[in-house]
Amino acid sequence: MLNPLYKNMNNRIEWIDTVKYICIMFVMLTHLESCTEELRTFFNPFFLMLFFFCSGYVYKNNRSFKAFILKKIRQLFVPWLVFSCLNIFLAQILSFNKHSDLFEELKWNFLQIRGLNDGLWFIAALFITYIPFYFYVKKYEESKNKYKHIIFVCISLIFSFISILYTKLMPAELLPWGSVNLPWHMEYVFQAMLFMFIGYIFKNKIENKIDLYNTGKNRFILMLVYVIIRYAVYFSGVHFSVIIEIIYSYLSQLFGCLLIIDFSKVIKSNKYFNFVGQNTLLYFALHGKFYSLFQTILKNFDIYNMILKNTIYSSIFAIFLTVILSLVLILPVYIINRYFPFLIGRKKKDN
Repeated sequence: MLNPLYKNMNNRIEWIDTVKYICIMFVMLTHLESCTEELRTFFNPFFLMLFFFCSGYVYKNNRSFKAFILKKIRQLFVPWLVFSCLNIFLAQILSFNKHSDLFEELKWNFLQIRGLNDGLWFIAALFITYIPFYFYVKKYEESKNKYKHIIFVCISLIFSFISILYTKLMPAELLPWGSVNLPWHMEYVFQAMLFMFIGYIFKNKIENKIDLYNTGKNRFILMLVYVIIRYAVYFSGVHFSVIIEIIYSYLSQLFGCLLIIDFSKVIKSNKYFNFVGQNTLLYFALHGKFYSLFQTILKNFDIYNMILKNTIYSSIFAIFLTVILSLVLILPVYIINRYFPFLIGRKKKDN
C-alpha cells in the first residue's frame, strides 16, 4: 500500500523529502574518491534532475514577479552567495586541497561557469532556472487549450534538446574560457526547466494515475529495466551517435526519476529522512569541507588505500562514509536552522 500524500506539521510532503534525502545522499556520494564508476552509473542520470522535479512539484505561485524573485533571492541567491564565498575564504585559511588566488577564485565563482571554480553551482542554477520557469508556468496556466500539458511539455523538451545539442556540438575553443558552458549555467537552464515542468505537470495531471501502478511487482520490473539499460551500455562500452546518446540520456533520467519516486512513496518516513530532506541546501553547502577532512585523515591508513583499489570494497565504503557524513552534518545544520535561519531565507522560530 502506498504511503498517503499527507503533510507533516511543517506543511511538507514527506515523500518529497524522502526523494530529496536520497538525492542529497547521491550528491555527497559522488564527491567521494571512494565512489566508483559502477555506483555513479546507477544514479548519475537522475539525482540532480529529481531536485528540479521536486522544485516543480511543490511550485505554487500567485505572486507578482517582483515578489516572486525577491523570495527566490532570499531563499536561494543569498544562501549561494554566503556559503560559496565562505567556502572560498575558508579554503584560503584551512584547506585540504590546493587552491588558487583568492580573487581568482571569487571571479570564477561570480561568473558561475560550470567546472571552473563554480562554488555551489547547483543552487545558482536552480535560482536562474526559476526565472524562465515563472513565466513559462504563467503562460501555461493562461492557456485554454485542452492539450496544453502535452504541448508545453513538448516545447520544454525541444528547448532542452537544443541546449544539449549545443553542449555536444559547440567547439569549446570558441569561448575565451575554453568550455562550452556559459556564465550562470545558461546552457543548463532549459534542461533543468524540463524536469521542473514535468514535476509541475506530474502533480496536477498524472500523479494519481501513476500511483495506481505503483505495486511491488511493477517496482521490481522498473528497477530491472533501469539496471539493464544502464549497465548493459556501461559494461558493453558501446558508443552512440549524438542523437541516440541524447535520447538514451532522457530515457535513463525518466526511468531513474520514476524509480526513486515510486520507492519514496512506499518507504516509511522517519525524522532522519525528513531532517536531511528538508535541509538539502545546507547539506549541499556544507558537506565539501567535511568529506575533504575525512578523506585527508583516512589517507594516513593503509587499509583505506587498499579499499580504494577494490571496486566492491570501495563502493561499500563510499556508501558507509556517506551515511556517516549525513549524520555528522546534523549538528551544524541544526545550529544554522536554530540560530542563523536568515542565512537560508527562513525566519527564526520562537522557543
